Amino acid sequence: MVAAGALTALHEAGLSVPGDVSLAGYDDIPFARDLHPALTTVHVPYEELGRLAVRTALEHTPGAADEHLLLGTHVVVRDSVGPPPGR
Repeated sequence: MVAAGALTALHEAGLSVPGDVSLAGYDDIPFARDLHPALTTVHVPYEELGRLAVRTALEHTPGAADEHLLLGTHVVVRDSVGPPPGR
């Protein structure tokens, strides 16, 4: 949502995305692809995160060592980013 607001503010300031400024968001919310330009964003696997949280809570053994779980994220490249200047 913050990146969507930044996109609006950049347009209002007369800046082109991605011509003048590249912009990326976080969370890959559904309407990110519907913005103009479509927003590049980091996708977080929230469904998997929820399943693991519930499973971990249900299987937790009191006194057991805390377990660290690592979930992967990935960048969803859309139209709001461009090449670095000079390229």
